[in-house]
Amino acid sequence: DVVTHGKPHPEAYLTAAAALGVVPHECVAIEDSPTGLAAAEAAGLPTLAVPHVVPLEPAPGRHLAASLTEVDLALLAALARR
Repeated sequence: DVVTHGKPHPEAYLTAAAALGVVPHECVAIEDSPTGLAAAEAAGLPTLAVPHVVPLEPAPGRHLAASLTEVDLALLAALARR
């Protein structure tokens, strides 16, 4: 409700990073849709793609996980350091 443009526009991610006082590349976006991934990647965030309803394709800077059960803090930290 605080952004003008919805996904795939990067505004939501840029607004959230600014509110947290961090730069986007220090965050990690966890997304389950091509539209969400497009928004996060356009904002400059490393992405963790977890398919749910639709398949997600590999892409530079994108990490694919079959399930959130494969994700831990070490993985998220590694993605944020990329």
